[in-house]
Amino acid sequence: MAEEALIDDPVYVAVNKDVGIAASGLEQSEIDAIQVSELTSTYDSLLKYRDICLHEGVIDQDVEIFCDVVGNNVEEGIVNLIYENNIKKLIIGAAADCRYSEGMVNITSRKAKYVSSHAPHCCKIWLVCNGNLIQTREGRFDLEGSSHSSSESLASLHDLDSALIPYEEVVRADPDSESHAPSSSPEDQSARGSAATYYEEQRRRLEIEELKRELEQHDKMNREREEALSSSFGVTQMLYSEEVRRRREAEEELNRARAEIKDMKRVQKELEEQLYIDCPRRLDMVVKERDEAINKTEELLRNLYLEKGESSSHSASSSSQWSVSNEPPPYFICPISKEIMQNPHVAADGYTYEANEFKIWLSHGGEKSPMTNLRLENHNLTPNLALRSAINEWLQQHPYFFDLP
Repeated sequence: MAEEALIDDPVYVAVNKDVGIAASGLEQSEIDAIQVSELTSTYDSLLKYRDICLHEGVIDQDVEIFCDVVGNNVEEGIVNLIYENNIKKLIIGAAADCRYSEGMVNITSRKAKYVSSHAPHCCKIWLVCNGNLIQTREGRFDLEGSSHSSSESLASLHDLDSALIPYEEVVRADPDSESHAPSSSPEDQSARGSAATYYEEQRRRLEIEELKRELEQHDKMNREREEALSSSFGVTQMLYSEEVRRRREAEEELNRARAEIKDMKRVQKELEEQLYIDCPRRLDMVVKERDEAINKTEELLRNLYLEKGESSSHSASSSSQWSVSNEPPPYFICPISKEIMQNPHVAADGYTYEANEFKIWLSHGGEKSPMTNLRLENHNLTPNLALRSAINEWLQQHPYFFDLP
């Protein structure tokens, strides 16, 4: 065989020498001489194939030639060599060159048929005739394609096959006939039968091992895929659980905030209602306390005037009495304008202002309370009806208040 290193795997080319007409009844010495001559001729042919490979640009170290003597059972010898050398690529003749015809698709060589059907599935076989590719038996691990295009492969096969010595030079009537082969003794036939059985067992064993390796690889890939899917599912489940937890916490926090806001609004409303109820009562108490204080002061002044009997002092006390009784309470005065309020409103800071004055304050950029100097939570105003009623009542009692200097 001739071995040519191409791309990633070496390509093996099965060749043969010219087969002469065998004679029977020769002496052992004559048979030995013929075998030596045939072996020498075979190596000469292999050297020619080696030169062809070198001429085509193959590196010298990548070409190896060897001869295997397999007796008359050539096809079994080729199959055995494929198994022993783990051959992945093989070129073999499909028929004698003289039998080539345009559009040829059938294989006529018995040896080629045997090798094609018994070679391991991992070996890719090109069957050629007269420099043309007839058939290709794809290897199991080579179905995804090669880095070479079809035209390059055909060109390489044509260059090799056109220069090869015909695979089988036989009688034209029967290309695969072995009628001219030397006769064999019963011992030789038994030995060949044992060898054939051994090679067949080896072939089956190797095929079983190959199928086991494929099954193990397939199981390994399935386990890896299942582990990857399981890991991916676990990560997805973990992320989903984390997202659910975060959403639950966010919803709980939102519900708490809503409850707090609702409670604050309720408390605010209760305080406002309580304030509206308490204001008139507190106002009445303040007015009553003020009147009592005025009356007490007037009584003290009268007693003082009577004791001293000074008219001038009486005149002064009358002026003081007028001043005390006619001065409006401080809470009637707007903190901004410093004038008595006509339309009192309660702001967000809890203090009462003249509505118009407070709006002017806001329009001039006032963001803080005029009383506390703290930022106002809002700009809403609530009418202070109780205070307005008290102011109106006081103004009715002092109709000339605005006429005073």
